[in-house]
Amino acid sequence: MSKKKTNNQDPLLQLVGATQNMTLYRKKNGEFGFRRKGGISSERFFNDPAFEMLRLNTVDFAKAGKAGKLIKQAFEPMTPKLANSDLYTRLMRLCKAVVKSDTTHERGYRNLLDGDLTLLAKFEFMTQGALADKMRVPFTQAIDRAAGTVSISLPEFIPAEMIAFPETATHCRLKLGAAALNLGEDKHTFSAATSADILQGKEPVAAATLTAQIPAGTTDLVLAALALEYFNLEHGVMYPVRDSNFTLMRLIAVDVPA
Repeated sequence: MSKKKTNNQDPLLQLVGATQNMTLYRKKNGEFGFRRKGGISSERFFNDPAFEMLRLNTVDFAKAGKAGKLIKQAFEPMTPKLANSDLYTRLMRLCKAVVKSDTTHERGYRNLLDGDLTLLAKFEFMTQGALADKMRVPFTQAIDRAAGTVSISLPEFIPAEMIAFPETATHCRLKLGAAALNLGEDKHTFSAATSADILQGKEPVAAATLTAQIPAGTTDLVLAALALEYFNLEHGVMYPVRDSNFTLMRLIAVDVPA
């Protein structure tokens, strides 16, 4: 009786790289396939009248991308470590909507500062939840360009009634961040102010004001953000509690120079 020979090894791949106008690629299932090279030349893109609208849209898209990147960089020092990888993508998409809302300029000449900047307000840096769902303490905000200050004022409140705590947290803090963005020069300044430790429970927390600094007299776009951080106190040491459903942050103010 003859034995049937089996071979479970994958066949050797004979071709690697590009072949004439065909490109070798790997499919999601692990198999290989060929597809024809596509796209247009850069010379045609920049000179062909048929692509004029695309060129103008690309200019506006680039401005949105630049603004989104600058906002992300400015608030990076206070952005939760658990912020997901699509933060820049979401910021860019939002900035694109702001640029597109500029009705005073034509395509290719639209600007973020001339768009509806209220669209940036209440942007959530985390997708797992909204800051207002966990922190219900009312506050008032003020931006004083002449003095170079951004502040929020908090009334007296009871933590057990106004702030939701994760199971392992004993304390929390509120952090205010302020950034002045120079979109033309792609520069920013940033400062932050943090509240005292807030103990979980029914002990009232006294009214307080948090103040962050911006350059006095700045004519740049000013954004303010508020973040909620949690900690576990053990043997005198505050350990961060990184729970993506509770550690949240959002923009709370957008101020345009007069």
